[in-house]
Amino acid sequence: MRTRWKLAALAATTPLLLTACGGDGGDGSGDGDELTEITVGVLPLADYAPVYWAEDHGQYEEQGLKVTFEPLQGGPVGIQQVVAGELDFAFSNAISSTVASAQGAPVQTVALVSGLGEDELGVFVTPDSPIEELGDLDGATVGINTTNNIGDVTFARHAQEEGVDAEPEWVEVPFPEMVAGVQNGSIEAGYLPEPYATAARQAGLRQVANLVQGETVGLPVSTFVTSTQFANSDADTVERFAKALNAARDDMEGKDDEFRSWWPEATDADPDATAEMHLPVLDVQLSVEGMQDIADFMAELGIIEEGYDASEFTIVNED
Repeated sequence: MRTRWKLAALAATTPLLLTACGGDGGDGSGDGDELTEITVGVLPLADYAPVYWAEDHGQYEEQGLKVTFEPLQGGPVGIQQVVAGELDFAFSNAISSTVASAQGAPVQTVALVSGLGEDELGVFVTPDSPIEELGDLDGATVGINTTNNIGDVTFARHAQEEGVDAEPEWVEVPFPEMVAGVQNGSIEAGYLPEPYATAARQAGLRQVANLVQGETVGLPVSTFVTSTQFANSDADTVERFAKALNAARDDMEGKDDEFRSWWPEATDADPDATAEMHLPVLDVQLSVEGMQDIADFMAELGIIEEGYDASEFTIVNED
């Protein structure tokens, strides 16, 4: 039976705590009666679709894994829960995990599931908003799921590239509540990734910033992480989980129509929004070099200190 996650469930701000996590010694072949049970923190964004595809298309079973999904509001929460041992793995992004590990969190990036697709992230306002362009967002209240994340960092990078001084007042709002927040005026603008970005357009909101263009297209940011303790104690399960995600990502590449027809069924996403949403880049591979490039530009923005070594926090599975 496939696992379904309704988007509305993600409005909860306190994720469920797990009573037990971890591998049970499966052999990785998928042929035995026993499967290794793992818990994975997820959020139904298009960037992380391979984690669901692997469930529905057998890649976990091929690796001898039985996966339980737990919904999260954002990547930083997932990092906290894997470090606490409440989750075995969690969706994250290269930005959140770099910030966390630079601050001493014992976390390892183990898989990359997509890069940013063109116009996949945006900032939206009401049609009659006085905010017309990037610079107008300076000082504005802008909703975001979590700070020190893809949204605010790509915003800062885009503003820097455009030579615009714009520092919004970021307000944490769950994605499912963002459009309503903009419409009712509790926030002046909202940051949204796909499929929420397309849903915002369909709701009549106006996009004032495209955060994925130029060199940002394909930026390898959508990742999964585990704790350093789990990586050291159960390296076999970590490797099999990474292999399952890599296989799912590779299987999805070039199947845009199948992706669009499958995604609403897998996550209860709106079919109309799914049909029009911008898709992530799946032709990516996890590498220390890619993670280091992201860390370097974060250091340039002053988010982390110089000297970060991505090789200490990245486990690359050699298929």
